[in-house]
Amino acid sequence: MITAPATDAITVERLETSRLTVSARVAGEGELLLLLHGITAGAVVWDPVIANLSRDHRVVAIDQRGHGATDHPGSGYSAQDYVDDVAAVLDVIGPARAVIGHSLGGRNAILAGAAMPERIGAVVSIDYAATIEPGVFSALREARAAGEGPLPDVESVHRAIRARSSLLPDDAVERRAHNLYVEQEGGFRPVASAAAIGHTLESMDADLVPALRDTRMPTMLMRGSESPFLSEAAFMRSLWLRGDLAGAIVSGADHFVPEQQPDEVAELIRRFVA
Repeated sequence: MITAPATDAITVERLETSRLTVSARVAGEGELLLLLHGITAGAVVWDPVIANLSRDHRVVAIDQRGHGATDHPGSGYSAQDYVDDVAAVLDVIGPARAVIGHSLGGRNAILAGAAMPERIGAVVSIDYAATIEPGVFSALREARAAGEGPLPDVESVHRAIRARSSLLPDDAVERRAHNLYVEQEGGFRPVASAAAIGHTLESMDADLVPALRDTRMPTMLMRGSESPFLSEAAFMRSLWLRGDLAGAIVSGADHFVPEQQPDEVAELIRRFVA
């Protein structure tokens, strides 16, 4: 693995929490925005969004448990475990103006916001919402069960990444290839723990209806216009749960919205949290 280095704008920090040691990418000053990545990814995928938002906010993007350079425990991957990790991170870095998550991170952001309204000012969930069709999760589990053996070379890694989405820009593909895979004997394998991904998928489809419907947490749901994961129907059903939920559709994006349209995502977040 070639870990993305710290830059003038982004530093890499280790957060010693009460639950685990968390790797974070940090930039900027001002009110805190906490960013949570999707399953199998890592904090580094947020770099273009961090660069934009850090002009007027303190931005902290973390590798979630089992991912990246954060600890990889052998168990403890329920939705509640991820929410408890958010609480432990906030113990270290302070309350957040907003918690923003993509995919798995969006689920965790919604649940964390409902659980900690005194510590989180707003939530943005990108391409994850309530009432996602069961077939979506079944397909994820089936794909995982089929397995992905070691990839022989970097070109194969690039092809595997592009197979997930033809809309990923070249810089996003390179970022994933150089940071989310590690060369081991036999080829290149994902950095994210196989056990972590398997356990996480078992409880991926947590019920988000109460968290969205029964709280007053200011929340924006964001969807890629071409997303195969969050259907238009699920997106609309989620928005109908509460009259004050904000919604945004990002054109030219499928599931990987923050990597495909980072500047638009950043501006939508900036306007919402303002």
